Amino acid sequence: MKSFLIYTFSILILAMGGCSKDKIPGVYRIDIQQGNDVTQEMINKLQPGMTKKQVAYIMSTPLIIDTFHPNRWDYLYTFHPGNGEREQRRITLFFADEDETLFRVEGDFNVVAREDLPVIEKQDVNVVVPLKSKDTGFFYSVRDTLGYDDDDQYGTKEQEKAENAAEFEQDAKEMAAEAEQVGGEAKEVTAEESINEIE
Repeated sequence: MKSFLIYTFSILILAMGGCSKDKIPGVYRIDIQQGNDVTQEMINKLQPGMTKKQVAYIMSTPLIIDTFHPNRWDYLYTFHPGNGEREQRRITLFFADEDETLFRVEGDFNVVAREDLPVIEKQDVNVVVPLKSKDTGFFYSVRDTLGYDDDDQYGTKEQEKAENAAEFEQDAKEMAAEAEQVGGEAKEVTAEESINEIE
């Protein structure tokens, strides 16, 4: 019985050793990327007559620069997903010998005429960052989120607004006095007016 188990396990181990490494179930395989990831947007930005520096700014440095053909730049990109088929893309850029400007593009990408390019609209997003609030400890922040504010310790928001408005009006009066001493006209501004102007 003991020898039967030993023979069974050894045949099972040899059979599993013959399995393909990609087909073993339950094994996680990472995605492998190699080379320059060149996108269609990068290709669309290329124009004939661009210098090598301009091309390198758009496309990054090439993966291969041949010593015997320095005016030929090769960009290779391979992507092998963990459980999928390997994909390879290649693009070659040729520069003119006399002035080293781009004149030809070959590879696995489509070169699209400028008129046929889709218009990409960019949207700017403004992020408003609030001013720094009072730093409190963990228990105070939990108490504040639950709604148990200690108004005596921190003061109410209305009191803080009134104090800020009073400080602002005092500063405005001081600036108006300085402007009158210099000889310019000064206009008194209240805190509410300045806040309305800012908004």
